[in-house]
Amino acid sequence: MKKPITITAVVISVLLALVSAVGCLGQRIAEKVTEEAIEKAIEKESGENVEIDLEEGEINIQGEEGDVSISSDDESVEIKSDEGEATFGTGADLPEGFPEDVPVYGNMTITSSWKSTQDGKDNYSITGISQDSVDDVFEWYKSQLGGWDIEGEFVIDTDEGKTSSLGAGSGGMEMTLMVMESDEGTTIVQTVVK
Repeated sequence: MKKPITITAVVISVLLALVSAVGCLGQRIAEKVTEEAIEKAIEKESGENVEIDLEEGEINIQGEEGDVSISSDDESVEIKSDEGEATFGTGADLPEGFPEDVPVYGNMTITSSWKSTQDGKDNYSITGISQDSVDDVFEWYKSQLGGWDIEGEFVIDTDEGKTSSLGAGSGGMEMTLMVMESDEGTTIVQTVVK
C-alpha cells in the first residue's frame, strides 16, 4: 500500500515541477513574442534593425547612421550612441571624461548627464537637485571660478522663483551655469564645451 502512495507523491511532485517550469517558460515565451512584435513594428516604421531584450531592460537599434543602445535599471536610463551617451535618473553620475578642473557642486543629486562630440569638441551636461538655496549654490560656483573669465551673469527674481545664470571660460573650455528654484528644491544645470 505504501508503494502506490510513494509513486503518486513522486508523480505529483514531478507534475508540479513541470507546471512551474512551463509557467516560467511560458512567461519567457510571452516576453520573446512581445520583443519580436515590438522589434518588427519599429523596424517597419524606421527601416532600422532593432534588438530588444525585455529581461535585461535593453534596446539596441542599428541604423545606417550608427547604433543606439538604450538600457535601464531601477534607478536610471542610459542611452549610448556613436555620438555620445546620456544617463537619466537618480543613478546618474558625471559623464565619462568630464573635465576634472570644472567645479561641480558637491551637495546635489545628479538626475541627468550626457556627453557628445560635435565639430571635434566634447560637450558635457549635468542636471542636479540640491536642497541648498539658489543664492548659496550660485555663490559657491562663483567662488570656485576665480581663474575663469565670467562672460555674463544674470539674476531673475520673480513671484515664481529665482534663477541665476552665468557663462565662463578658461583654457579653451566654456561653461554655462543655471541655478533655479523648482518644486523639488534648487535645480542646477551645468554645461561644458571642451
